[in-house]
Amino acid sequence: MIIEGIATNLQDVIDLNTFGADRIELCSEIQKDGLTPNLKLVKEAVSLTEIPINVMVRPHDRSFVYSKIELRDMAEQINEISNYGADGIVLGALTKNQNIDVQAMNYLTSVSDNMHITFHKAFDQVANPIMALDILLQYPHIKVILTSGGKGSVLDNFLNLEKLIKRTKNKSIEIMPGGGIDTTNISEVSRKLRSKSIHCGRGIRHENSFKNSISKQKMVFMKNNILRCCEDFSI
Repeated sequence: MIIEGIATNLQDVIDLNTFGADRIELCSEIQKDGLTPNLKLVKEAVSLTEIPINVMVRPHDRSFVYSKIELRDMAEQINEISNYGADGIVLGALTKNQNIDVQAMNYLTSVSDNMHITFHKAFDQVANPIMALDILLQYPHIKVILTSGGKGSVLDNFLNLEKLIKRTKNKSIEIMPGGGIDTTNISEVSRKLRSKSIHCGRGIRHENSFKNSISKQKMVFMKNNILRCCEDFSI
């Protein structure tokens, strides 16, 4: 079981390495649900981390629909992120009709230099999740879909997440639940979903707020509960 934590600065990167996280999502402006971080931060974060680090590539929070100019800028950022040695990128692109933007994804994945790709929570806005999943399964570089299973938190969408996880069994993509997971519900999430990875944001921070630092106590609690569930179900 992999615990992925969100980092927005170098101290977060250090803490996630120290407190037992397995992977990092690096982003900026978390109040906007995460945007592309400053590339200087990316370079420094990569040099500090000993665990895999994936970098958000998202130019704005207006939508997940991108112009040709924005896609070109995203491609340039992906190239630089790759040159710095990041393990992967986190991105997603939709059409105005809330379907996967195949043309945009073809372009972005073509410049990804074989990096690990997570399709982020743009997935929660797609019109047809099963159809969207089947499209993303055609991309060999996409390894993870980060999703709450729909609008709301993971706890609101257990049934949807169970369907998605079942559909990806023995496939090239895994479903990573994320959204609203904290120490009060990690046991329930792990027990019900038995997913291979969990995405943690506010739930591993003091007072469940991105204004505060990552809590070692919460990270250890989450890790222990997940490991216990893994032993019970042999995940």
